[in-house]
Amino acid sequence: MRSRRPPRPRSSSRRTQRGQVITEYVIVAGILAVMLFATFPGADRSVVALLIKAFRDAWSTYSYTLSYPL
Repeated sequence: MRSRRPPRPRSSSRRTQRGQVITEYVIVAGILAVMLFATFPGADRSVVALLIKAFRDAWSTYSYTLSYPL
């Protein structure tokens, strides 16, 4: 007959690691949000505002090009 091993006590290291991952994610996401939406000295717009302007300019050029008759 096989002898059963006693159950191993669950360690709290998994719970600690999970909490650490969530904390790191929140910190990195917060830093990225600040970098994307904040205006820096010497710049008049944020990165997101510059990206939106670039899309608007590209769409304006594209629609102007489509307006020409063939």
